[in-house]
Amino acid sequence: MTEHSDADDSKGAALYERLMALKPEGLAPTKWALDAGVNRGFFTNLKGKGGGVRTDSLRKLLSYIGKTEADLVGGSDVPPANAKPVEFEGASLERLPENLPVYGTALGAEMLIEGERIEQTTLNTGDVIEYRRRPPVSHGVEKVYGLYVQGSSMYPAHRDGAFLFAQRDARLRVDDDVVVYLRPKDESDDGSRAVCVLVKRLVRRSAQYVELEQYNPAKVFRIEMSDVLRIDRVLTTDDYT
Repeated sequence: MTEHSDADDSKGAALYERLMALKPEGLAPTKWALDAGVNRGFFTNLKGKGGGVRTDSLRKLLSYIGKTEADLVGGSDVPPANAKPVEFEGASLERLPENLPVYGTALGAEMLIEGERIEQTTLNTGDVIEYRRRPPVSHGVEKVYGLYVQGSSMYPAHRDGAFLFAQRDARLRVDDDVVVYLRPKDESDDGSRAVCVLVKRLVRRSAQYVELEQYNPAKVFRIEMSDVLRIDRVLTTDDYT
């Protein structure tokens, strides 16, 4: 198959279906795309917009799951007898463990930045209030956890009381929703513990500051990186469906 093929199964929804037929069980399309080194929206664009794809992108995707273009063309044909199965780590979708910790949160004191109120959330990682079923993307990843949104600063994206999955040490991108852990501004700051977090949208990040956005009241603001302990990414349905 080449990038310029005019065959119906070389582009758009037909190609999407062929790739999904080869996709290992439990592997989220977005994770497949990111780990293979292609655009995270590859599958969404392919299914929704149609058209051809770059040959190198297709080969990266197939190589990641131990397949070739011959497997793609062959579709559901029986593979040759010397084919070797590829084993993938993690539990299957049929056995989603209910061991994902959900940390306790509460509405914290507001910050005042340039005259606007910025909602904070208190979060205690030592207070596990419940365990939930893990989304497939978290198989084998111990740094995924859950939390409940407090307040209405991110409405309508996240209503008060909405449940979110978040991942520590995840790669951050502009427009990601994030959980920013803030260092305490008193003698309790030991460089490893946070009491308050900000659940906001990531606008920009540099070595000196992180720029965030909240929706209600609408405000784009900056936090000095010296005040930040860490930044976790909020997972979306693209990550685990």
